[in-house]
Amino acid sequence: MRIGVDYYPEHWEKKRWKTDMDMMHQAGIGVVRIGEFDWSLYESKEDVYHFEWMDEILDFLHTNNMTVVFGTPSATPPKWMTDKYGDAIYQADINGNSKIFGTRKHYCFNSDVYREKVRKLTEKIAERYAGHPAIEGWQIDNELGWADTVRCYCDKCEKKFREFLKDKYGTIDKLNETYGTVFWSQTYNSFDEVIIPRAGACYDCCHDTQGQNPSLLLDYDRFCSESVISFMNEQVDIIRKHSDRPITTNMLDAAVNSGTGIDYFKMSKTLDFVTWDNYIEFQWGKAKDETVSRDHALLRSYKHQPFWVMEQQSGPCGWSKMGPTPTPGKLRLWTYQAVANGSDTVVYFRWRACPFGTEEYWHGILGHDGRPNRRFEEISKVGEEMKRLSQTYGPLQPKAKAAILKSFDSEWSHEIHKHVEGFHYDSLLLDYYRAFYRMGIPVEFAAPEEDLTAYSLVLAPALLMVNKEQKENLENYAKNGGNLLISFRSGVKTMENTFLTETIPGDFGKMAGIEIHDFDPLLEKETKVSGVFGTGTAKLWCDIISPVTAKEAGRYIEDFYMDKPCMTVNAYGNGRVYYLGCDLDEKAMENLMKYLCSQSDIPVGSYAIEGVECVPATDGANEALFLMNHNAHSVIVPVEKEYTEMITGEKVKGTVSLGAYDVAVLK
Repeated sequence: MRIGVDYYPEHWEKKRWKTDMDMMHQAGIGVVRIGEFDWSLYESKEDVYHFEWMDEILDFLHTNNMTVVFGTPSATPPKWMTDKYGDAIYQADINGNSKIFGTRKHYCFNSDVYREKVRKLTEKIAERYAGHPAIEGWQIDNELGWADTVRCYCDKCEKKFREFLKDKYGTIDKLNETYGTVFWSQTYNSFDEVIIPRAGACYDCCHDTQGQNPSLLLDYDRFCSESVISFMNEQVDIIRKHSDRPITTNMLDAAVNSGTGIDYFKMSKTLDFVTWDNYIEFQWGKAKDETVSRDHALLRSYKHQPFWVMEQQSGPCGWSKMGPTPTPGKLRLWTYQAVANGSDTVVYFRWRACPFGTEEYWHGILGHDGRPNRRFEEISKVGEEMKRLSQTYGPLQPKAKAAILKSFDSEWSHEIHKHVEGFHYDSLLLDYYRAFYRMGIPVEFAAPEEDLTAYSLVLAPALLMVNKEQKENLENYAKNGGNLLISFRSGVKTMENTFLTETIPGDFGKMAGIEIHDFDPLLEKETKVSGVFGTGTAKLWCDIISPVTAKEAGRYIEDFYMDKPCMTVNAYGNGRVYYLGCDLDEKAMENLMKYLCSQSDIPVGSYAIEGVECVPATDGANEALFLMNHNAHSVIVPVEKEYTEMITGEKVKGTVSLGAYDVAVLK
């Protein structure tokens, strides 16, 4: 467990560097990330390279006992390059308009010109610095997950997309058959005719591309994801030729960016560890505590190992205006929240607020004056505590016996056609996660094809589509004694985003032991339900279930389907398959998860204090119980055993008192 900082020595006079190092060591900072935006310093003109400036920085950091995560600068093509190559490099937006110089990540992932330039510079950087003793790891590019940069609509992408489709379908007849292009006379005579989903192809006012062929849209999402992963992997492969140090990239998730254009499960396969950027309160809003916790859970689930926070908010931040200054105690609380949920390194963004450029409002630990302040003192306290805790604990991970399935194919499909007003796949997954969060029960996320045998309970909310491998994986999990819950809008589509012609729930009908012949998308009304979860309210969707072999576990208590089942349970092999045909309000969802945990031999703790996050974790040898108070007031939390509080060394029994935004680590 340790802390670090994002550092940009090239922004400051050299005489300041030693002061920065002394202050960082005082704060307990032992690692810095550098270099991810510096292309123009490396290559001031085409094929005119400069490395002496970075040589000096790395040597200085090594001399001052600071290790480095070294960023590749492909997020920032320099001006000379965009001037010379223009549209051969630039992205185009959904309207087909080319982006221009003046920001970052304005390049197209499918630009052959840009890829060649990136490969060339990455090779030179890797050759020169692979053996440098300061470097402990590498970061590829920066924040590859921005949805508005993942999806490009330029002519370069159109050409590559057609090649992608030809490789996938082989013949245009197969594509036409799969897409159902006979609808609206959209039949293609060759792959050269296939469009990319730019705006203007439909009159639908809700979404620029919503009226286009859903199979085409899903394939384009997959193509864009694969393009980014391919772009990243080219740099990974080059660095691995020269260096054995671990490689990562910094991801985004829903606390910052609702949904992502990249399949992070696939992206993570070629990375040695994963990281993400965690901003909780900034210009664009405030993330809820459970949302941040969920995003940490997602990150540790992509590789099921410790992860890093590569950018952790450390001050008020924004571009055109600022969000709130983190209340005293929150920087410490947010750091412990990351550590409790599986992060072994938390890197704050940034060391010092920059007095120029787009992010001059984006404050770091230090303000523009570079002097010690309240935030510096708070983080110094965290650094000292992390050193002390590391004497007892190695990297900690929550031990989860429950998993929520996440499918990026389903996520993209749900965004194309949302089923009903107000439906969001990401929000539905959070509804399930929130119940466990409030109960203090660790839960992970898993891809539908993953080995699920470690979990006593698996939840599949709105798992819209599964391939043969995924379907068989879930069937085997249940047959072998697992407890599986499937929700409405699951198993009803093909992997090509067309509807199955089998009776709903399609691929899951036999497992669930039900048929659904009618349903009610709820618009401007609510429906009351009752069952093993007590009473509750559905606000989005109601499947009207006809049991075949399943038994009723819940029913509707109003509307035209009063007394019809809303939830069932079916014996399947040695396991059980539950089907939930509706959404539930927060209290009913929490009650349902308590019930399912009791049926799955998952203990439910007694830490359900509003605003207190409880996370049990282990390093494999030692146990830790994190209690984190997200409230602006003090709380008293009941505990079941006698513990040592590892930060203070005090013995506690029966209760733990926590101040506002306070933390306890119990052993």
